[in-house]
Formats: sequence, C-alpha cells, structure tokens
Amino acid sequence: MKTIDVSIVIPAFNEAQRLPSFLDQVAAFCTQSARTYEIILVDDGSRDNTLQVAESYKGRLPGLRIIPGRPNRGKGWAVKTGLLESSGDLCLFMDADGSVHPEEIEKNLHAVREGGCDIFIGSRILKGADQVLRIRWHRKLIGIVFAFLTRRFLLGEIRDTQCGFKIFRREVIRPLLAKTRLNGFGFDMEILYLASLMGYKIKEGPVSWRHVTGSKVNLFSDSVRMFINLWQIKKWHRAPG
Repeated sequence: MKTIDVSIVIPAFNEAQRLPSFLDQVAAFCTQSARTYEIILVDDGSRDNTLQVAESYKGRLPGLRIIPGRPNRGKGWAVKTGLLESSGDLCLFMDADGSVHPEEIEKNLHAVREGGCDIFIGSRILKGADQVLRIRWHRKLIGIVFAFLTRRFLLGEIRDTQCGFKIFRREVIRPLLAKTRLNGFGFDMEILYLASLMGYKIKEGPVSWRHVTGSKVNLFSDSVRMFINLWQIKKWHRAPG
C-alpha cells in the first residue's frame, strides 16, 4: 500500500464559486512536491454544486477523496470527519476559500516533522519576514478583540486560534478528537485548549493570509456564538485528559 506523507483536509460548504481557484493551487502544489499527498474534501451539506465541482478534479488530483455530508453540521464537524479519515503521517486542514496558499504547507511542515511539536497553527497576528496579510479592517478589529479574550480566559500563549491552517502529528488526532464537543467555528478553540490540557506541544507561526470575497462567516451572529463557546469550553474541560 502506498505510504501517504501528508493528508490535506478541506472542509467545504457552498464553495462552488471559490473552490476551483483553490483546487487549481492545490493541484499545482502537489504535482511539484516530492511528497505523497492525499486530499480529503468534506462537503458539509452544500446546497450548491460544490460536490460536482470537486468531482471534476479527480482526474487532476489522483489523491482526491470526497466525503459528502448531510445535513449541514458545521466546519468543526467537517474538519473532524476529514482528520479521522486521513492516513498521512502528518495531517492538516485548510479553508476551501484559498485564503491561505498551499505554499504555506511546505514552509511549515518542518515544525512538526523536525521541530518536535505535535501541532502547528498558522497565525495572522505573529509577524514574519515574507508574510503577506490582506485583512479587512473590521475583521481585523473583531479578531484582535476576540484574540485578547481568548488569551485572557482560555489560551494564554496562543495569539490566533481561528486561522484556517493547522498541522497535526498523526498520533495526537484520535485522542484529541475523542474529547471534542463543538461542531462549529468554536472547534479550533476547543481542540487547542484540549491539546494544552493533554500536554501536547503547540507551535504558532506566521502565515500569509488574504481576504477572499464570499465568506460564510456572519460577523455578528458567529462572533456571539464563539464568545458563548469560549465559556462552554472552559466549563466542559477542567482537567487534563
């Protein structure tokens, strides 16, 4: 059986318009890489033709697997489903909008492969020499406020919990996901908080990020929901696993 070096999980919900550009980037990246990749796209109950768009890339991405889901259950559910189905030595997830370019994979795999950490998380707050950030001011403001509260009440050392780029060592995935309860955008906070309680080593590093029109995030309702999630996580998980 062919060994998979890296699994890329892509959660997708109504991404028919933005998905082709991102999958083009993924196909170009994987073709040029010396590593063996599998791509797992988890459709989270899309109501457009996201599934059909993804299916059309199977010829260009031989390692592409598509997992359909009904009904819509949330980004956290899609990410967890993909990670549990993955078989790579390293597993990561990226948002389907292409806000983080696949080139960030090769830049940051070393943090987990040779750097001794269990989880690498991309950050739009930490600064890097060649980092490019294109974030709308209102999203940046909300992100700063939320990051402050998360550091104050949940994860003191982590600056950006919500960037859609995270890499995991295979061995930590099942123990970690077995304890999660959230299926929405709060999933990132919960998994990082659990990882810290369980003693896993987390490294945060700068990645380039650009705003892509068509976001499914509602700045008001999703922000309120995530503030509630922050308190839920603190209440649910009080002791190391």
